[in-house]
Amino acid sequence: MIRLEEVCPKSWNLRGLTGIIQMHCLGFLLTPSARSFLPLAFAALLLGCGSSAPEAVSLDPPAPAVLVGERLQLHASANENLAAEPEWELLDYNGGGLLSTRGLSTTYLAPNHAGTFLLLIRARRSDGSIAKAVHEIRVLPLFLPEPATALLQTGQAQTFTVKVKGLARNDVTWKAEAGSFRDNGNYIAPMEPGTYHLTATSTADPSVTATVTVIVN
Repeated sequence: MIRLEEVCPKSWNLRGLTGIIQMHCLGFLLTPSARSFLPLAFAALLLGCGSSAPEAVSLDPPAPAVLVGERLQLHASANENLAAEPEWELLDYNGGGLLSTRGLSTTYLAPNHAGTFLLLIRARRSDGSIAKAVHEIRVLPLFLPEPATALLQTGQAQTFTVKVKGLARNDVTWKAEAGSFRDNGNYIAPMEPGTYHLTATSTADPSVTATVTVIVN
C-alpha cells in the first residue's frame, strides 16, 4: 500500500489527467510495461505532494489479491473521526475492474486480464481536510494444470494441459524431473518408479508456473 498523504492545494486533478492520457493513448498501442507503469505514475502524482499523515482509513484485506473475473469483498475502517463515509475509485485507464460500493464496503469485480491495479480511498476528516490512500489490488491469472496429479506405470504416456485465463497468450512450456515431454504436453513416464514433479511455465509471463505431481509405479 502507498502511504496516506494529505491533499495539497496544488495537487493534480487526477481525473482530468487520466482523461488526457486516455485520449493520447488512443493513437498508439501501449506495451505491457507501459500499462503497468502509468497507473503507478498516477499514484505518485496523486500522493507526491503534501506532508505525510497517519492513515485515516485502513483497508481489509490490506494486500488484496483475486483471480481474473472473480469478485472480492473489501472493507474500510476509520481510524479517526470522519465527516462522511469514504469514497472509492479505481485509478486505471485500461479496464482495471468494477466497484459496487456501499459506504464502508465495496465489491470489486476483477477484469479478465491479470495485472496490478490501483484503488483510491478518499476520506474527509471532521476538520474538513481530505486524506487519500492508494492501495494495490493484484489480479492473478488462472493457471490450472489438468490433471494436477497422475498415477502412471513406467514408460506410460499421459497428456497434460493447462487452463489459462488472464494472460496475453495461452502457450505453456513443460519441464520434467524425470521422463520426457513431447509436443503439446505429451509426457512419457521414466522407467524408474518414484514420485516426480512436472513444471508448467507460461510463455507470456515466466513468473507464472504450476506443478504437477506424478507417481510412477
